[in-house]
Amino acid sequence: MEETATNPEEQLKTLIHTYVEQGRIDDLRVLINEYHPADIADVLDDLPAEDAVIVFNMLSDEIASEVLDETGSIVRQELVEKVDDERLADLLDGLPMDDAAEFLDELPSDTATRLLSLMEPDEADDVREILSYEDETAGRLMSRDVAALRRHWTVQEALEYLRSLTDDDAAETVYYLFVVDRENRLIGVVPIRAMLWAQPQATIESIMVPEVITVPVTADQEELAEIVSKYDFVAIPVVDEDNHLLGVVTVDDVLDVVEEEATEDIQRLGGSEPLAQPYFSASVWQVVGKRLIWLLPLFAASIVTDFIVDQFAWLAALFISLTLFLPVVIGTGGNAGSQTVATIIRAIAVGEVRLSDVGRAWSREFMVAIILGLVLGIAGFVRAIFFDSGPGIALVLALTLPLVVITANSVATLVPLIAERLNIDPAVVSTPMITTIVDATGIFIYFSLAAVILT
Repeated sequence: MEETATNPEEQLKTLIHTYVEQGRIDDLRVLINEYHPADIADVLDDLPAEDAVIVFNMLSDEIASEVLDETGSIVRQELVEKVDDERLADLLDGLPMDDAAEFLDELPSDTATRLLSLMEPDEADDVREILSYEDETAGRLMSRDVAALRRHWTVQEALEYLRSLTDDDAAETVYYLFVVDRENRLIGVVPIRAMLWAQPQATIESIMVPEVITVPVTADQEELAEIVSKYDFVAIPVVDEDNHLLGVVTVDDVLDVVEEEATEDIQRLGGSEPLAQPYFSASVWQVVGKRLIWLLPLFAASIVTDFIVDQFAWLAALFISLTLFLPVVIGTGGNAGSQTVATIIRAIAVGEVRLSDVGRAWSREFMVAIILGLVLGIAGFVRAIFFDSGPGIALVLALTLPLVVITANSVATLVPLIAERLNIDPAVVSTPMITTIVDATGIFIYFSLAAVILT
């Protein structure tokens, strides 16, 4: 058979369809277990629901656990409905408890309760504890599978202890080993390389680093991601207010947080509240509600623009060519504002710009606006002449565009910083909002200059 697939997912999808059509179920069972769980999960998301369940049931428990964690919400829902509860509970037992908690949190409460009751008691208790913390906090992301050392142990004793652990017990401790006292308070950390280089009889206390950077269990996930990014950690311990070691958050969970936060910011920049679930899992009415909450205020704000246009209707009637360049004025202001607000919001998010920097940020954007405005003003003048609009209108357009760009950059710089000061997410002050403000001011500038120059 000639294969045209260019990546593992497409290749696997093609083979699944072929084997199912030919009834080669045994061959399919062997084939599917040879692929990476992430590739299998991607394929299941693209298969018809019935085929996805058939393929999933062919997986070994070890692979099925990871696939269950990687699949999208639509396939998960189908699996929960069609796969035996006992097997689902066993698969959840095989997952890191933070991943199991995330999976159960997305299910209806009665279904989650039923599956929890079928899990191993210790694992179920860990999941319940994780779910007891507020959503989007470090407590929700942490894994309880942490191997902790004691300061008086020797390196040899610590290594023997680590060898005695199962893979699940030590799953989150392969990079850093945390040291606790008798009351489980965190007192140090031992990088794994220090363990490998140390003499067998050296004590853990002699090789541990006593200064440990931690995050409180109640810390917001965005704050957690910033700390991990700042210090380039691959794992960070989570503690309570008394510094008791509760768990650890690893970099793979932080990457999921970064993706989630970036998705929310992108949706807000588009003038829509972020969806709480994947796109196809949200109902049409949920999407409508998220967008309408911003579209209505923006619609109300656009009435100001209509009022300004109405006030200058007499001028547009005298000089028909003025209306020809309205899209240019509006588009230039909107584009300039969008570029600036995206840059400023990103700078705020990574801590490069704060409210105390408002003067520096505005003066910088003002200089950028002058240069861009002059270039666009010249282009606008040439364009108006090219359309035989006359030197008067060409001059109006040439003067308007620099002022519009300056206004757009100023608004797009100041509004996010003010929002940050008021503890409002700057991303909420999105591109459509900035564009609406700039449209009104740009049209006012355009017609005001026209009234002065042409009449």
